[in-house]
Amino acid sequence: MANIAISGSLKALLADVLPKDVPFIFHHYSTPPTKSPALYSAPPHLKPERTFCESQFLAVSIIPKDGADSRTEEELLVLAIEVLIYTTKHLTTIFVSKADSTGYLAKLNLPRSQAGSPLKAICGTFVSWLARERQREGKKLVVSLFARAQDQYLFPASIENSDKHVLDDRGLVKWWCKVLDPLVREYAVDAERKPLTKQLADCKDGVAANGTSSKMECTAKGHLIIPGFDPYDTLRYVPPPPSPTAPRRWVSSHPLLQIAPHPGAPPRCLVPHFPDDPKSRYLDELDEELPDRGSDAMTQEGGTPSRSNGQWKSIKNLDQFWEMMAFRQECSSGRIVGFIWVVILPPTLSIPEEDETEPSQSFSKLFSQNESQESEASLISTPKRKTTHKKPRRRKVNKQTGPIPLIIPRIKSTTSNLSITSNGSKGAASKLPPESTVYFTWPSHTRGEVVFSSRDYNRAHEVLLQQNFATPAAAARSTKRWKDEIAVLGGADNWSWTVLGKKEVAGGAARDVSAVSVNTVLGVRKKRKPDAAEVSQGLPDEGIKMLGDGLVRKKPKTEASNVDDAVTAANNGVNTLSAGLVRKKPKK
Repeated sequence: MANIAISGSLKALLADVLPKDVPFIFHHYSTPPTKSPALYSAPPHLKPERTFCESQFLAVSIIPKDGADSRTEEELLVLAIEVLIYTTKHLTTIFVSKADSTGYLAKLNLPRSQAGSPLKAICGTFVSWLARERQREGKKLVVSLFARAQDQYLFPASIENSDKHVLDDRGLVKWWCKVLDPLVREYAVDAERKPLTKQLADCKDGVAANGTSSKMECTAKGHLIIPGFDPYDTLRYVPPPPSPTAPRRWVSSHPLLQIAPHPGAPPRCLVPHFPDDPKSRYLDELDEELPDRGSDAMTQEGGTPSRSNGQWKSIKNLDQFWEMMAFRQECSSGRIVGFIWVVILPPTLSIPEEDETEPSQSFSKLFSQNESQESEASLISTPKRKTTHKKPRRRKVNKQTGPIPLIIPRIKSTTSNLSITSNGSKGAASKLPPESTVYFTWPSHTRGEVVFSSRDYNRAHEVLLQQNFATPAAAARSTKRWKDEIAVLGGADNWSWTVLGKKEVAGGAARDVSAVSVNTVLGVRKKRKPDAAEVSQGLPDEGIKMLGDGLVRKKPKTEASNVDDAVTAANNGVNTLSAGLVRKKPKK
């Protein structure tokens, strides 16, 4: 569904972007899609969307080399990334929750040009692979993350490692934009889109307006917002276009009105609730302004107010919301933070079902009706309730007599929260959800080597957060302890897989660049005078023969030279006595 044919397993894609002949050990586990609270709050008097959430966790370890280039048997974790996938009937949201490194990648002694690129390549390949595999026909897909610089996220005490390079706030925002930029460029440019009626008409014909197939026109655009920054200052953090005439693929704005299920709803229904996100905390504080904040409907995530129109008193639109976000503690503590989205739109949206209507139109009508009803209710007293007489329920009387029969308890062969491997048994696989429904897509080849239940997944996460990665010895013990715990929880002894890189090191590219003469004048610079050593080293290369120090013959001084000097002086009109006519003054 992308505009280029990129297919293959995750192992093959990772091998193409990793350094050649360098092994990396990957650990991948996930959870099945389960029901979760709605990502977007529902408008008043409407039900929240049915939402499913899936967790994906990918960790990378290496076997370092010592000074003698002989491999040891101890593994060291170098990278971990956690991704949450939220799906509804109309939208797929891939949220990058956490990503962290330990700094022990330097133990591989890679060239300096390749020291940091494997981590960027792994993160970008993993997120892009999930986006391609989980894209549904006719459904929008969004990749979202919140970039905030911290010392450590997933590896405790890893900041004590001197080899760990922690990016600052500005560098982290640029780094994530570069990671997601290849995903944006896999799709076509997001031009001005047609109305829904026109898209449905083109889809019915099967051919787009330019004569190409509509299935090859998925578009993508990157969005970046830095609270407190102007749009021109924000664009300095996004990757520039490859050429001045190429269209810009990143904009300094948010796509919330484009991806929200109800664009005409109040602002609280347009901002998603992600875990550990400053937007979510600000939304919870603003919900205290609602009159029915203490009701049962508002206590749960994604709840909808029942006695108000859902409008805050202080914030009236999304522009005011982002302006106030710049004064929040996470955004005004001297460091910048970045909210990043990559929106992938299909060429034609899926045709709604008969019982479905346009969300914006239905809510706008309902919202206007509710406002008129509330204004009339303030003037007209509420009518009396009709009293209905209900028949009292009679309690059933047990008329059975005789001895109580013996009931043998049933022993369950499997439990509902059983974690299985990717090649688990049929009994355990029967407990898993189907691969495809109207709410989500869950292909078997996109699952982890171990499929955990939510409880076991949280347990595995807690085990990692209780380890110590301060020193290589402590990191090796923590890596082994974490792997053993996952093997026990998942019931698989060997659940890792190794990838051998195929990408050439940048040395060959440097030689190719040197062969091409490119002259770029950046300023006037005076020519430095070469040293004597540089001259002596450079002259033989130019074909000039130089004699050694022992072969240099100096010209001896003779008396004839003195006579010649005297003759020359006489010709110039100067009287000069010869050496024999000079009279010395006698000593007294």
